[in-house]
Amino acid sequence: MTEIVPESLAVERPVLPQNRQHELWGHPIGLWVLTLTEGWVGFSLYGMQAILALYLTDYLLQPDHAGHVLGLKPLQSLVSALYAPVGPQALAGAITGLFLALIYATPLLGGFLADRILGQTKTILLGAVLMTAGHFLLSFDWSFVLALVLLLVGIGMAGGLRAQVGALYALDDRRRSDAYQIYMMGLQIAVIVSPVLCASLAQVAWHWGFLAAGTGMLIGLVVYLLGRRWLPVPSLSARPLSAAIEKEKPIRPALTPQEKKTTALLLALVPVLAVGAVPNSEIFDGYLLWGREHFQLHLLGYEMPVSDLISLDGFISTLCAAGVLWFWKVYARHRQDLSEIAKVALGTFIAAFAPLMLAFGAWFSPGPHEVSLFWGLAFHIINDIGFSMNYAIGMALFSRAAPVSLNTILVACFSLHLFLSNLLIGKLATLLGRISDVSFWLLHSGAALLAAVILGFCAVRFRDLLAPVKETAPPVS
Repeated sequence: MTEIVPESLAVERPVLPQNRQHELWGHPIGLWVLTLTEGWVGFSLYGMQAILALYLTDYLLQPDHAGHVLGLKPLQSLVSALYAPVGPQALAGAITGLFLALIYATPLLGGFLADRILGQTKTILLGAVLMTAGHFLLSFDWSFVLALVLLLVGIGMAGGLRAQVGALYALDDRRRSDAYQIYMMGLQIAVIVSPVLCASLAQVAWHWGFLAAGTGMLIGLVVYLLGRRWLPVPSLSARPLSAAIEKEKPIRPALTPQEKKTTALLLALVPVLAVGAVPNSEIFDGYLLWGREHFQLHLLGYEMPVSDLISLDGFISTLCAAGVLWFWKVYARHRQDLSEIAKVALGTFIAAFAPLMLAFGAWFSPGPHEVSLFWGLAFHIINDIGFSMNYAIGMALFSRAAPVSLNTILVACFSLHLFLSNLLIGKLATLLGRISDVSFWLLHSGAALLAAVILGFCAVRFRDLLAPVKETAPPVS
């Protein structure tokens, strides 16, 4: 389930700080600073997302509170134009879907700001400050819309954390891949812990849940500030784009006809991947609204918040990611390894069966609070197996198949499929209560299945175009 924000497009490669020789457990200390920072950032974001749709439905969009929210009417007008929601629940799902979609678009703008104007470290710090302010402003009714705006801008500006991880290592350092796995573990742990804590506090008072998320973000900001000495710094200060272009214009080879076709194909795959990711993207939106009404949430006398399912999904996704990695390593030892596009198609096909589990649960137990959590467990396991394949391997596909001169921008475009996917689930969430529950989940399953068929066709028809592209030397001037 855990998703990666696109990295920025760097003009100047950062260099390591002078004290780079200091290491902890075999890695630069800066890695552990960035891992802790990302863990707390993830804590704040996933904790907030776990209660956002429920908070909107049960509290903020109710008549007693909606009138006090500054800027809510313009937001409602925008969402109505995009999704035409009917009722508070549909409006809550639409707002949540739009917010989740924009999370994957704003880092592109933040990367531009970091690379061309402020520099990476300053941009990340400013983004962290804005995110912290946004989380705390969620604790007040009047500032909800302002808080969302600050969060989106802050998320975009803080998206360069992952780029700093790579800058800690030389290009030929074999520890780079291990470093990213360690880095992502901090995020995975946050996904497991934060929804449980924030949702439990939100049951006492909604704003307590948001305060907990804001406190986590504040801790992340402090960790980053204290650890700046261990982080990579740019070789030169950030410069305006025009100055950078005039200073140095890299010679890039013209795209060959095959590279042009490959680029067009990769761009065409972005909306297909977006449709295939619909079952996973729904987890933070309509799934929570539906699950609260239909799952049996009483366990051993304990009323479990539906947001705890997000923590469960984080735990399952961690195990599935490790299991999928192990499976393909073993598979390659005994058989010819499948192409990346074939693996992505297979993962999307597997994920298409996940919403069927919820459809079966709704069919067998149509009444309120009658669906067994075993159906939910089956949904998460199947979805996380599929998503572990189509996301990570999909990013590897774009990175390997893209022409060298367009590699960075095409990898960034890959992450835009999550932006499109969350736009789609914002619309699908408005259908809750308007169509049958079985039909609702069959739509998700059918969308993923259609995407799997298209990806499978591409795996066969365009096998040569999606093969790794070898770097060609630039012409001698």
